[in-house]
Amino acid sequence: MMVIGEIGSILKARVVDSNKAVQALALDIVSRIATGMGKPFEKHLRLLLVPIATVLSDQKANVRNLALNTLIAMATACEGVDAMAGGLGTALETQNPVQRASILNWTVGWFKDHDGPGVDLSGWTSTVLSCLDDRNSDVRKGAQAILPILIGSVGFDEVMRQTNSLKPASRSTVVPLVQAARANAPTHPAPAPKPTVALAPTKTPAKPTPQPTPPPSNPGSPLPKQSPTLPGPSVTGVRKPLPNSNTIPRPQSRLDGESGGSNLPSKIGGPRRPAAASLVSTKSASTTVGTSAVLTSANFEAKRARLAKDAGRWINEGGVTRKDLAELLQHQMEPHASKELISLLFSHDHNAVNDHVAGMAKLVDLYSSVLAGEDTFGSLGDLQNVCVANSDLVLKYASIKAHEPQSNLIAKTLELVDAVVSLLQSVNFQLTDVEAQCFIPTMVHKVSDYLSTFQNCC
Repeated sequence: MMVIGEIGSILKARVVDSNKAVQALALDIVSRIATGMGKPFEKHLRLLLVPIATVLSDQKANVRNLALNTLIAMATACEGVDAMAGGLGTALETQNPVQRASILNWTVGWFKDHDGPGVDLSGWTSTVLSCLDDRNSDVRKGAQAILPILIGSVGFDEVMRQTNSLKPASRSTVVPLVQAARANAPTHPAPAPKPTVALAPTKTPAKPTPQPTPPPSNPGSPLPKQSPTLPGPSVTGVRKPLPNSNTIPRPQSRLDGESGGSNLPSKIGGPRRPAAASLVSTKSASTTVGTSAVLTSANFEAKRARLAKDAGRWINEGGVTRKDLAELLQHQMEPHASKELISLLFSHDHNAVNDHVAGMAKLVDLYSSVLAGEDTFGSLGDLQNVCVANSDLVLKYASIKAHEPQSNLIAKTLELVDAVVSLLQSVNFQLTDVEAQCFIPTMVHKVSDYLSTFQNCC
């Protein structure tokens, strides 16, 4: 079982950080962790749920939307809001009207799309009743919307009983609303009558004939045992983990030793598709790829040799990339790419930026088409070989262009990185440390630089 350890307490502090960029990243990390862990994430709700709900008090709508998306990811991972009801009820007790309205509206929206029988909202009753008389109109509307759900969960009598604790003026306003919402309350106390029906034959086993409804009334003991088996809740929402969850534990690089050469191709052939088995080949695929392909070689041995020499060379966290690195990359790419692509990617004329964008667009088209299973440029299996064997070259180029100031160039760089990483995930290829160092340090540095155009493009 996955355990997040000390990162939980760190994320708890960062989701309420005053720096909006840090806050957004923390919320996104929590969403990904919840999606990756699934139902075991429930044990971390007590630590993270209330701080995330507190973000809903932010005056900026985009920040609140990030928190709402995180709540959706957490509820989906936990297969419902049962485990979240207590924490959300605590967050609802705040006097901040924006936070209250956001929690109420989100909960109503969740129950519209998901059945919620058995969710215990008893801790919400007094708070929702007070919200019905709140000065803020959004809070009142949210409380009126959730009132039928509350009555269906707690019961009409219990809600009416708790109205007695209100002030007379408030009670005169709230009671008519509760009575009006009673008609719209969902009728999921259906599971409750079943035990009573099963208990009736057990009390009078001597008279099986007056009970026409359950015909096999004589064996009354096995019937009550079968009645509690409710298959419904066990089949609610099956969660699929994100494909990048298997790339989180990164193994140590094996390219520094002699075994690295055989490790690179062996990481690729997964159960994804039979064609992936051909990725083990170290022969060049230039003869099998269509002439329109921008990458023409699938030499894994050449990739292993490049990465063995490049260890630490491409870690460029800040500043403009050195000219010698760009020349080295061009020299590395020339045997494995078309002349047209090389001329675009390493253009030096007055339209150089447009040429660079056009070259990256060709690479994006190649990786995207292979990811979609299209054989536009040749055999799909050969194209997978080509894309994986040259992924380090493409990621190095993206790392170089990430330092450029032009927004259109940076946007295309991000699109290219996303296309390459998505394809590698689809064939179950795990990046080694050396290949990851070709671009991850640069991306992390550029995202953290608030003055950079790169962050705006993200």
